[in-house]
Amino acid sequence: MNNIRSLREKQHISAKELGRAIGKSQPTISKWENAPQLRYEQAKKIADYFKVSIYEVTGQKNEEYLQDIAPTMVALDILFFQNGEKKIIGKQIIPTKILQEYTLTAPHNIKIIRINQEAMKPTININDMIWIDTSYKFPNSDGIYLINIGNTPMLKRIQIKPFENSAIIKSDNPQDETFIYPNYHQLSVLGKVIFHLQKL
Repeated sequence: MNNIRSLREKQHISAKELGRAIGKSQPTISKWENAPQLRYEQAKKIADYFKVSIYEVTGQKNEEYLQDIAPTMVALDILFFQNGEKKIIGKQIIPTKILQEYTLTAPHNIKIIRINQEAMKPTININDMIWIDTSYKFPNSDGIYLINIGNTPMLKRIQIKPFENSAIIKSDNPQDETFIYPNYHQLSVLGKVIFHLQKL
């Protein structure tokens, strides 16, 4: 049995309210709650709503959920940040061959994040998806990075000034402030953006 009912009851949400929130009917939610096994797209809708991992919805362990993935596929972590802490809320399954057409970054270093801020608007907008390479611990070249500012993950464009050992940190959103960071090697970097998915 899956965990949809327990997740719903912890939030004091009725099946009707949950259905309305994700665009499904109450009978559909009841059917999912009693299903012996959920399809990926069903579990993903519930996981996205409750901001939990897919395997917390299905009741399976991470390893059990991924054990049937073919060796030609890889699973990329989907992250959610809350109060400065990151949590894995799901996996994106992708063929290894397709992944290698976009990047040679090792799959375990790639994390997927849905954007919920306007700092890089109009380049990257709210609800766009980005892939970050978490092997970057500080900026070593110009680019867009996810950095910690006051313990808050922020998406910023960084331009390095190597002769001054500093970096210009700015947003593509003209309403945000541009500032200089004195020693870019000490900048707290969570990853560099290597891919951007935008809904048309």
